[in-house]
Amino acid sequence: MSKYVKQTFTVSGSWICPAGVVNIIVWGRGGAGGGGGGGGGGGGSNTLGARSGGAGGTGGSVPSLSYQLTVVPGTTYTITIGSGGAGGAGGAGATAAAGGGAGVAGTAGSVGTSSTFDGILAFQPGSGGQGGTAGALGIPTGLGGAAGFGTWSDQGPISGNGNAAGGAGVTGVTPTGAISPFFANGSGGAGGAAGTGSHAGAGGGGSAAPVAADAPGSNGGAGGVGGTTGTNSGAGNAAPTPPTSSAGAGGSGGGGGGGGALTATTGSAGGAGATGATGSNGQIVVMWVE
Repeated sequence: MSKYVKQTFTVSGSWICPAGVVNIIVWGRGGAGGGGGGGGGGGGSNTLGARSGGAGGTGGSVPSLSYQLTVVPGTTYTITIGSGGAGGAGGAGATAAAGGGAGVAGTAGSVGTSSTFDGILAFQPGSGGQGGTAGALGIPTGLGGAAGFGTWSDQGPISGNGNAAGGAGVTGVTPTGAISPFFANGSGGAGGAAGTGSHAGAGGGGSAAPVAADAPGSNGGAGGVGGTTGTNSGAGNAAPTPPTSSAGAGGSGGGGGGGGALTATTGSAGGAGATGATGSNGQIVVMWVE
């Protein structure tokens, strides 16, 4: 009697085609993108308070896609698992100076790397979220970074952007359907809250949950919380470890923006933006009948 066999790869390795097997199905995904870093808050002058840093956008989520392949029994096939992208660095806050000053912008998260099946198939990764811009005395400053994007799919998820100075991050949008009708998608990551105070840092964006495949999708990572007035902000959250299945991987949360500084006779320092979270690693699942 025939039976389905499934082998899951979460680290790179190899698959040896069993005797008598000539057709397989390969599910795979690349690494999700890293979240963008939050911008540093501006320094207050002796007459004006400064704006806070903008928050980083989330890394792109990646759904799993499937392909049918013809294989040769006894052949060894090399499998490479893609890594999640690194989170972008948060920007430093402005140092105290009587004339005020601008903080440093956050950097973008890195794109993940592709997962491959012996060079025959390549599953593309998600892109990194953009960093938030720095706060300063003027407007517009402290703008949020855009979210990364994921691999194409019929019902792709949407990750959230980081917000501008003082605002809460945008929550990721969970897709309305799934490739498999038997399982549910994970939930979208919540946007990070804004910091408190009149010069609060912005919250990082939350990532979307990806389209599910043959198991529940991984939840998206939440964004980091913005810094309170003049203080450092909270880092974005990585998506939970995906189940060992062909479900997609949620992207990581964006870092919160640093708080802007208040007015001070000798000037005051802004808060630092937070680092974005690292994206989830990729995965490959091989299925066959024997």
